[in-house]
Amino acid sequence: MVDEFAPDPMLESAIEEDKPAVRLHPPTVFFIALVSGYIIRLFAGGRMPIPRAFAEGLGGLLIIIALALVLSAVSIFAEKGQGLRPATPASELFQKGVYKFSRNPIYLAMVLFGAGFGIATSNVWIIVTIAIAGLIFNFLVIKPEEDYLARKFGEEYLAYKARVRRWL
Repeated sequence: MVDEFAPDPMLESAIEEDKPAVRLHPPTVFFIALVSGYIIRLFAGGRMPIPRAFAEGLGGLLIIIALALVLSAVSIFAEKGQGLRPATPASELFQKGVYKFSRNPIYLAMVLFGAGFGIATSNVWIIVTIAIAGLIFNFLVIKPEEDYLARKFGEEYLAYKARVRRWL
């Protein structure tokens, strides 16, 4: 007897494949990087030898740029009704706004914000841990997303990828 209410394994497999194989939550990686940099400095020191006014000005500028980037990118997601989590299916390929200049403006914004915060607080460890987070994004988040988008959108994505850089 066939259970008509049992899930179709073929359908479940297709649904499972229609999303990037991203296992990390990028905001959590970002937060851990910031907190780790702060904690390391408490025990190891690591103050940058630059004038405070310059550090705050440059760091603040990077933070403002990062906020503008993330707000612009998130507004495109909201306009299209698309979820922000990386491990969700994509309904369309974004190619307008900040996506004309960076294929990953939200990850770029996280790295710029972290670097700006590290500079503004003269904390070299935050800059180091944010750089590590950027590497994690690059290899463990962006790469699976790119593989998925190439499968899902084919030639359209490959043409976009040829035109627009991964980060900036």
